[in-house]
Amino acid sequence: MDGAKPFTIMMRDTEVMRVDFDALQYEVLCEKYLPYPLQGRLREIPKPSEIKTAYDMTQMVVAARKNEEAVVSFLANRVLLLSRANAKWIYNLCHFEQAGTDEQKVKIAMACRAVSVLDAYWLKFDDDKGLLWKAVDVKRNPLNEIIAQVALHGKSLTLQGSLVTPELTTNGAYAKAWRRHSDNFLWLYKLGANGNTESRIEVMCSNLLDKMNVEHVHYEAGEDEGKYVCMCPCMTTEKKSVLTGMEFISWCNVNGIDADRRMFETDGESIYKMWIVDFLISNRDRHGQNWGFYYDTETMEILGCHPLFDHNNAFDIDYMKDMDAPYQFDNMTIRQAAVKAMQKVDFHFTAPITRADFITERQYRSFRKRAEYLGLKME
Repeated sequence: MDGAKPFTIMMRDTEVMRVDFDALQYEVLCEKYLPYPLQGRLREIPKPSEIKTAYDMTQMVVAARKNEEAVVSFLANRVLLLSRANAKWIYNLCHFEQAGTDEQKVKIAMACRAVSVLDAYWLKFDDDKGLLWKAVDVKRNPLNEIIAQVALHGKSLTLQGSLVTPELTTNGAYAKAWRRHSDNFLWLYKLGANGNTESRIEVMCSNLLDKMNVEHVHYEAGEDEGKYVCMCPCMTTEKKSVLTGMEFISWCNVNGIDADRRMFETDGESIYKMWIVDFLISNRDRHGQNWGFYYDTETMEILGCHPLFDHNNAFDIDYMKDMDAPYQFDNMTIRQAAVKAMQKVDFHFTAPITRADFITERQYRSFRKRAEYLGLKME
C-alpha cells in the first residue's frame, strides 16, 4: 500500500488502531474495541532497538506484512463489489479505477472513511483535527443523494457532495440505496434484477414471516422514480452492530474457537428457526453475509442473532422442486436441517397462511407441501 496516508481506525470517538503502511506501523491503541475481523490476526512487530540480526529483520518484515494483509482485508471487505448492480456506475461517478483489487478497495475505503451502517468504525487522518464521530456518522448526517440515485438507478450524473456515504460500503448483488424517511430513520431501497420479481418476493416473504414466531426485518413495497422497490429500515442502532456469519466463522477459526458450538451457545434457537424458514420458502441464498449476530457496541459482547433478512431469491424454481437440495450448514440437505431444527425449537405459525399470501400457485403449493411435511398447520 505504497503512498497511503497514515490513519487511525476509530470506534466512534475512541482511537482503536494506528496504521501507517509505509512506516510499518500497526499499533493497537484500544484492544477492547479492535474489530472482530482483526482480532487474533495481528502480529507484534519488533522495535528497531530489538533488531540485532538478519533473522530479526526478516521476522519484522513478516510480521508487518501479516498486519498489512489483515488491515487491507478488513478495509477491502467493507467496500462494495464491482459485481453489484450499478457498481460500475458508482465507480465512474466517484472517479475510481475499476480494478477490483484489494488495493483499489482500500483507496475507496479511505475516500469514504470506511463508514458503514453496520457498525461504528471509521477512519481518521492526521489532518482531521477536531473531527468527531457525530460529523461522519451516516445515521445522522445528510446522505449523498447523487450517489444514492446512481446506486439505485445506474444514472450518469455529476458528482457533488461528500464521499462519506454508506453507498460505498453496502454489499450485495442487487441495485440498492439508502433513503432517510420523515421519521429520520434510514431505509434501504432495493430493486430486483428481473423487473420487480425479486422485490415482490422479498415483500411476500416478509409478510409470511410476520405470521411466524421468528425475528425478521420487515419489508414494505415502495416506489422510487416510478419503479417498484422493496424497502426496509436499518437494523443496527447506536448500541447494536452487526457481525456477519462469515466474519463470525472466520473470527472463531482464527482464534481457535469451535464455530458451531459457539454459534449454538450464543443463539441456537434463532439458528434453528432460520433453517426451518429456509426450507419452507425454498431459500437458496443463505450465504455468510445475510445471517449473523448483533454485538454490543460498548462491551463488544456477541449477542443473539440479528433478525432474518434478504429473501428475494426465495421460492427458487429448482429449489422448490428439490426438497433435498444441499444446505450451507453441517453438510446437511435443506430438509434434513429443517427436520433437525423442528426437534430443537418451538416453531409455529402465529396467524393463518392462505393462498392469498403468495404471488403464484406454485409458491403456495410448495410452501404447503413443506409445512405439512414438518407437521405445521397453516390455518
